[in-house]
Amino acid sequence: ARGARVVCIYSGGLDFSGPVRDYFFSSRGGKPAVDSVINLTGFALVGGPAAQDHPKAVKTLTELGVPYLCAVPLVFQSFQEWEASELGLHPVQVALQVSLPELDGAIEPIIYAGREGVTGKSVPLDDRVSMLASRALKWATLRAKENKDKHIAITIFSFPPDKGNVGTAAYLDVFGSICAVAKELDKRGYDLGSDFDPESVTPESLMDAVLHDKEARFDSPTLNVAYRMPVSEYYDLTPYAHELEENWGKAPGELNSDGQNLVIYGVKLGNVFIGVQPSFGYEGDPMRLLFSRSASPHHGFAAYYTYLERIFKADAVLHFGTHGSLEFMPGKQVG
Repeated sequence: ARGARVVCIYSGGLDFSGPVRDYFFSSRGGKPAVDSVINLTGFALVGGPAAQDHPKAVKTLTELGVPYLCAVPLVFQSFQEWEASELGLHPVQVALQVSLPELDGAIEPIIYAGREGVTGKSVPLDDRVSMLASRALKWATLRAKENKDKHIAITIFSFPPDKGNVGTAAYLDVFGSICAVAKELDKRGYDLGSDFDPESVTPESLMDAVLHDKEARFDSPTLNVAYRMPVSEYYDLTPYAHELEENWGKAPGELNSDGQNLVIYGVKLGNVFIGVQPSFGYEGDPMRLLFSRSASPHHGFAAYYTYLERIFKADAVLHFGTHGSLEFMPGKQVG
């Protein structure tokens, strides 16, 4: 139990816009009575798997104005088959239960139940149900949080990691873009610290705060250290840390490490953190994680995201520049 008040509705028809209007709006004034919505059918709000009416769904959800999550039960696979699949969700379900609901404005297609391979019965997946609940509550909480209290993480990348390319990208002024976003965040009431002056801050000053050297390489000693994470803290806060030891040995390892601690590079401006995302793998073999299916993130990579989630407690992460390495981590394509 998470302490949330849950309003459950069920409809035998394929148009859920009516029940949403009847039960998710207050009878007094017609204001939204819920903070987030989870659709457990896995289908579009209006029409289900048949003939969708996306404009009607969009109109209803726009009036409701709260985060709308469309979760997915496995239909064409047992959950054992899904667990073993690198593809993830079956292509037919991707079309019907991810793509079509997205046209309504749905987010977070999290799998929450599946068919048991031996019995054929549909069973809930406890860890996925817990994740779904956490995401719905997180969205609801974020919606109510004032901008001054929100924590924003901005991630920059370095590729190749040994060429002095921290914070670079093709056809994009990374630090110029970050500077513009920082000024806009300040204008909208986000806390960037007492030293942040929107009139005097420049891309060069932000670059200097993070890199101290515009030609800095990823492992450069000039990079600003935002946080040193003791190994004991890393293992306490990173539940999968021991699984990484098969590829990388025990923490802290050699990457993003000072030999005793795991090192997080970046700078903290109030509730905004500008960090340097760890590289794919070793210098000289920067593509190690891109092509190796058996590879895993190294401890320094895991520590970076543990810092964002568990210590800095980011409410949102913005990525600037060349694509990062997160999307190349082992995992499923959809679901």
